[in-house]
Amino acid sequence: MLPEKIPALVDQALRAAGIPIVGVTINDPANRGTWRVTFDPSATPAQITQGNALLATVAIDATGLHAQDQKDAQGEIDAIPIVTKAIVLALVDQLNVIRAALPTPLAPITPAQAIAAIRAKAGTL
Repeated sequence: MLPEKIPALVDQALRAAGIPIVGVTINDPANRGTWRVTFDPSATPAQITQGNALLATVAIDATGLHAQDQKDAQGEIDAIPIVTKAIVLALVDQLNVIRAALPTPLAPITPAQAIAAIRAKAGTL
């Protein structure tokens, strides 16, 4: 288990359950008693109870860590610097030239399709 991934996994689980939170603090990854959730002021008492129960039971395993790695990679793709996007999209432009020159031409790949394909690939690794 990678301790640095635990806060993101817990945060994600709480948000996926629809619990409004500000954030998660993990002091000792091996001791759930040191894990804390800072609930958003809009959280209802029922949501706080549900959030605390989830904090005590959320699965922290290889599958969850792998899924978090994929989400982290997709987040990094979304934040690619402009220069890197320009390089990738210039290569896509060149692929489109080749696709258009095929005996049976293929439709061009749009920038949005290229970025979506990269995000999707990151989700499979």
